[in-house]
Amino acid sequence: MSTRAELVALRSFLAVYRTGGVSKAADALALSQPSVSHHLRTVEAVAGRPLFVKAGRGIEPTEAGHALAAEIADHIDALERAVDALRPTGDGQAAMVFLGAPHDALAALVVPALPPVLASGLLVRCRTGLAAELVPAVLRDELDIAVLTQVGGAPTRKLYLVHFLDEEFVLVGRAGEPPYDPRQDSRPFAGYAEEMPMARRYFRECWGLRPPAPALTVPDVRAVAAAVRAGAGLAVLPRYFVEDDLAAGVLTVLHHPAKPVTNSIHLATRRGRENLPRIRAVFTALLR
Repeated sequence: MSTRAELVALRSFLAVYRTGGVSKAADALALSQPSVSHHLRTVEAVAGRPLFVKAGRGIEPTEAGHALAAEIADHIDALERAVDALRPTGDGQAAMVFLGAPHDALAALVVPALPPVLASGLLVRCRTGLAAELVPAVLRDELDIAVLTQVGGAPTRKLYLVHFLDEEFVLVGRAGEPPYDPRQDSRPFAGYAEEMPMARRYFRECWGLRPPAPALTVPDVRAVAAAVRAGAGLAVLPRYFVEDDLAAGVLTVLHHPAKPVTNSIHLATRRGRENLPRIRAVFTALLR
């Protein structure tokens, strides 16, 4: 096997290791599945032992697979960074960054921080989604950067994570609403999902209880806030998202816990890509 062929095969092996499957790796690399499978067999032949075993409907790395990935990942990533740096950015071919975030974080935290990035000549393409959708997209290199409101259960060894900020959750209602007491309150709640994760966390930490089932679910935090403004119910929302409404007296905080209920938000990219100039530029702008 030539040196070039070895590098191509190792790159495919690393993609399979990071994405968890031949099909996903093929998509990420823009190769056919048979090509990636051939590369994998080639690397296993050189290694002299299996690098993956079947696990349910997928595959998982053997100890030899973990060891090889740890040995080559930094080197393969360094080569990809070098190639990426050589790609032209002039003559109308500007570098582009693909970024994903939840609706509310994108509107309130990400977009306002982007003007310096855009002024530098970078192009930014955004999409919305939650962590469960964004993490696989980062690992497949469909996204360069994701804003994650939760990292529990994510394959953190495959991600480069940076703490972005701690969001505070507040229980809000329309101005004039009385304080909320879960032991004697039957006012309806609105949430962006049936399980209302923000309200669930708030109720657990404040009272050791589960929140009431939502009277209204709308898959968009902006619409949830609009529902509260209209008097359709109460909600637990990030303070940064309702700060203007609170300051204007449109909404009011209905409970003040002894200790603020917070959640850590992280910026993520695939491990090994954090030093790419275009990714580093966006990280820097968001963290200012």
